[in-house]
Amino acid sequence: MSFTERTLYEIINWVRDSVFSEIYADKKGFLQSLNPRIKFIAFLCLLVSVVCVRSLQVILFFLLFSLLLVYFSKIPFKFYLTRVLIFIPIFTGIVAFPSIFNIFQQNKGRPLIVLYNFGYTVNFPFLKPFSTIEITEEGVYWALTFVLRVTVSVSLTVLLILTTKWPSLLSSLSSIRTPETFIFILHMTYRYIFLLATLVSNMLFSRKSRIVGKETAIKSWKLNANIIGALFLKSHDMSENIYLAMLSRGFNGQVSRSMINVKERQMKEGNIKSYLFLIATVIFCATILLKEALM
Repeated sequence: MSFTERTLYEIINWVRDSVFSEIYADKKGFLQSLNPRIKFIAFLCLLVSVVCVRSLQVILFFLLFSLLLVYFSKIPFKFYLTRVLIFIPIFTGIVAFPSIFNIFQQNKGRPLIVLYNFGYTVNFPFLKPFSTIEITEEGVYWALTFVLRVTVSVSLTVLLILTTKWPSLLSSLSSIRTPETFIFILHMTYRYIFLLATLVSNMLFSRKSRIVGKETAIKSWKLNANIIGALFLKSHDMSENIYLAMLSRGFNGQVSRSMINVKERQMKEGNIKSYLFLIATVIFCATILLKEALM
């Protein structure tokens, strides 16, 4: 199996495990026992707080808090960490990496490491004049803060998705007056992304069963390009057929709550534990933000 095929198979398996892992939402953990709407509002407060805070220590505390929720929600750490602490910090780190150098900073920072000293002033377009290339303390601090902030935000989002069933999430979005068209798009995406992933898997398996011997890298790229084109055409035809089926059943372009089924009939009523969690979260976030504003 070529590198491209292995990559596609891994992406498909990752989508299946990540998006359709509602087995964890059925477990009897702490977050699973909370009312979905109240839990959604509490996590929204946590996300806003993580985005607003500037202290690296506070962001680390939020990360530890999310890991504590993972433990009490009975989610395996290996399953959780592989979806949060591997890909996201790597890609975010690539984005934040240039900011550690003085040549990409607006203000002069305290140098930690001097990588090269030119001995004269260098002028480059879109960069301020510089005579040395340094790694600054402020740049490293900002990069770490940015990476941790994104990691914690993704961590909280993944935790909310893993501990809440999809209809309950849609109902939670509806409860905060999210546009129904947006909820409808999410609902349709969730329903058909698994179908497209299965279609790609079948196309790869069908192609593999018709190949005898070892294929060259160029030939593999060409065949994979054909698969991508065929998938685009199939998805376009499928969307047209779905739209025609909706029209035949009375769809007139208006999105209603009954169509997207955002009201889950078996949704739990609010309980004392849910409200206590929300109150504690709001008080904690408000305290953190107030402290940040006064500093």
